[in-house]
Amino acid sequence: MNPSKRWKYLKIWVLISLALIVLFPDVVFDTTTNILGFLFDHFVEFSHILFESVEMVLDHVIEHLFETDLHSTQTIVFYVLLAIGSYLLYRMGRYFLHLYRRSRLAWSEFRTEHPFDAMEYWRELTRFEKIKLIVIPMVILYLYVMFFM
Repeated sequence: MNPSKRWKYLKIWVLISLALIVLFPDVVFDTTTNILGFLFDHFVEFSHILFESVEMVLDHVIEHLFETDLHSTQTIVFYVLLAIGSYLLYRMGRYFLHLYRRSRLAWSEFRTEHPFDAMEYWRELTRFEKIKLIVIPMVILYLYVMFFM
């Protein structure tokens, strides 16, 4: 399929999708939330099964390696998993702290490069742009209230 034909089909697909979203927003919203809920439920179930399998493997390895009874094995496995979880939480915390600092720095750089004064922006708008700026959010709010409430 050549690129121009692919682009044409993509445009048609986008227009059909937009028409469906405009005409049936409740059905699209409900379908999307159902699909995302289905995926989330299966992800949680898969994570639980993965954790249980890791725990079972650790139980067997520690029990055969150290020749301990059931209670001692479970205690050792608990503390091993607690140490692994603590380390993962520590690494995630450091990553998110780094991400937060980088985002804060990028935001402050953006604010210094692009100062924004709302009153100055409003004064520079034409009358038609001011009307658009007021009417469009009102229409969106009206449609939201009519279709989603």
